[in-house]
Amino acid sequence: MRTTAEQLRDVLDHWQTGTGPLYQQLADAIVALAQAGSLEHGCRLPSERALAQHLHLSRNTVTAAYQRLREQGWLEVRPGAAPTLGSQSRGARGLSAQDRFSRILTGQYQPLVAFNTASPPPAPVVTRALNDPAAFLGGAPIHGNGYAALGDRELVLAVTEHLRASGISAEPDEVVITAGAQQAVWLAVTMLAGSSDMVALESITYPGVFDAVAAVCARPLALPMTEHGLDAAASAKLMKAARPAAAYVTTFHNPTGTELSEDDARVFLAGAAAGGTTVIDDRTIGELALDGVPRRPFAALGTEASVITVGGMSKVFWGGLRIGWLHTNATLAAQIRHRRAAMDLGGPAFIQRISAKILREHYEETLQWRLAALRESLEAAEEAIADNGLDWEWERPVGGPSLWIRLPDGGAERFAERSVAAGAPVAAGSAFEVLPGAGAHHFRLPYYLPPEEMRLGIKMLAEKAV
Repeated sequence: MRTTAEQLRDVLDHWQTGTGPLYQQLADAIVALAQAGSLEHGCRLPSERALAQHLHLSRNTVTAAYQRLREQGWLEVRPGAAPTLGSQSRGARGLSAQDRFSRILTGQYQPLVAFNTASPPPAPVVTRALNDPAAFLGGAPIHGNGYAALGDRELVLAVTEHLRASGISAEPDEVVITAGAQQAVWLAVTMLAGSSDMVALESITYPGVFDAVAAVCARPLALPMTEHGLDAAASAKLMKAARPAAAYVTTFHNPTGTELSEDDARVFLAGAAAGGTTVIDDRTIGELALDGVPRRPFAALGTEASVITVGGMSKVFWGGLRIGWLHTNATLAAQIRHRRAAMDLGGPAFIQRISAKILREHYEETLQWRLAALRESLEAAEEAIADNGLDWEWERPVGGPSLWIRLPDGGAERFAERSVAAGAPVAAGSAFEVLPGAGAHHFRLPYYLPPEEMRLGIKMLAEKAV
């Protein structure tokens, strides 16, 4: 795959933020893109002359940067051929999009306190339902072949009702049932974008989207953020100019816990509409408003933007159900539904039927239970940080299950490595960044765990990782 100078310039936005001479900053930025999976092994880079013109640099600067990449094993140059990303990009130092996501979820052992995932324990209603499913379903007979390739009808109807309650004018043929919201995100991105297309992402975002962008050889376009979240006005201008195929955003922001006001959301959606960009509104954690006030989804705001709404049962009920969904127009929904069926023949019909009853009859009570538990654990986390004398910095989240913590002295990668040895592993900010270095000083601390586990884990980090 060839990467043009213009394409490389687009993904190198804001690269002059490091230290050292320009050639070193340029080389480091290209390495960061390779580690993030934005540049694949074997892709051809632009000539020195072309890249210098597009970045408004001297050719000597680009020559020196390429020379540095060659010396480090990142670049291979053959006579008469374009420079290509070399073997280093697939070695131990290379970190693909998939690796970044799986690193957060997996490890070589079960930690004493699992801060590496932002996934909750099952809600009481889930435990009751799975312990005695026959009683929970009222003795409903089991029939059919066990497959629900296009989604169990009762679950489709339950999700449709759930979406309507949030303000979306949904119809059953506009709903696609997926194996968790992660699959919904993957299906949405891969249906909308193709090779060389751009997908707009907040400069810090949910890492599960990176593999979807990489799977279709699309290019990430970093949307600017401030300390308060997405910069809606600047992002709208960028989308209007760059015209990405899709824009992926989370409500509340994952992992910082900030929110986009309805006024800012309208500005953002207007920019997407002007750029012909379909917005993927990931509301997986959007129901976790700590003040208990529901936020309206983008699709309920009545704008001209094309919106795909993603949701699921993992954050309120339990991720082990593996139930997610997306809502879009009926035509695109049919295409996505058949692609999903071709991948895995749909999820188990039995679990889908149980999930339909849970969602339909136990959503509100379970949401209130989950929010109360989150508030209690958040209080415990903040108290434990203070009690252990830690100088960590954070903004209290408006919603979602995580603290986005800044280390005053930086070094989040090293801290994350030490947290593994401490028995309470955390995810370093680099796992969430689209722009290289955007998360260098931060780590994510989920607060789904019970208060006593939050206190224990933070004490372990204070004693063995700081």
